[in-house]
Amino acid sequence: MKQIYTLFIITVIFISNGNETNAQIVWTGPTTTFTKANNADWTLEVNQDRITNNVWITRANNQGIFNIVTEANYTDFLSPSDTEWAIGTTANIGSLTFQNWEDTSFSNPPSLVNQDMVVHLITDDVYIDIKFTSWQSGGAGGGFAYERSTDPSLGTNQFVLNKKFKLYPNPANEFIEISGLLSIENYRIYDILGKKVKKGTIANQEQINIRDFTKGLYFIKLDNGNTIKFMKE
Repeated sequence: MKQIYTLFIITVIFISNGNETNAQIVWTGPTTTFTKANNADWTLEVNQDRITNNVWITRANNQGIFNIVTEANYTDFLSPSDTEWAIGTTANIGSLTFQNWEDTSFSNPPSLVNQDMVVHLITDDVYIDIKFTSWQSGGAGGGFAYERSTDPSLGTNQFVLNKKFKLYPNPANEFIEISGLLSIENYRIYDILGKKVKKGTIANQEQINIRDFTKGLYFIKLDNGNTIKFMKE
């Protein structure tokens, strides 16, 4: 009888261990904003939200968003690949119903603007709070923007540094400079369509000449992962 009881205990432990599930990873880091302008080249890095190595969100000049890591364009009820979506927040993750992005939007992406949502990155098994803040409909350029939470483990140093950054003057006419840099950084400047117009290195409060730029919106991307937008007058 004692042998049977011992075997029963071992069997219960084995079954219990076999049914263990990994804890859900929820990103609770500071909110970041991603914007893809109308008619911007979605094949360029500056116009892709590279959330992880597996998921880079972007959009062509029409249709929906897709994951350019594994997709060349948007596919109805499948894109973005390797993701699933729900209405709500990660605070109530246990009660959310996840499905593909198009079903979640009821095939009406503008309805998602200002709606609390959660995106699940399936391979990475990461849950992220996300809220679309704009959506260009009618095939008029493919612009969109959203806010989302970030990986807290990247977190403290990168985002504290980001808060210390200041680009000025903005708007600018002849030059820009950035304060708050702790070391020399490589930079690339893109126009609103995602075309690279200048690159180089910059030290803290060193000036970058923009006299030859045409008027409009630009993005300066630093190798530390931060992107700052500015206007050329």
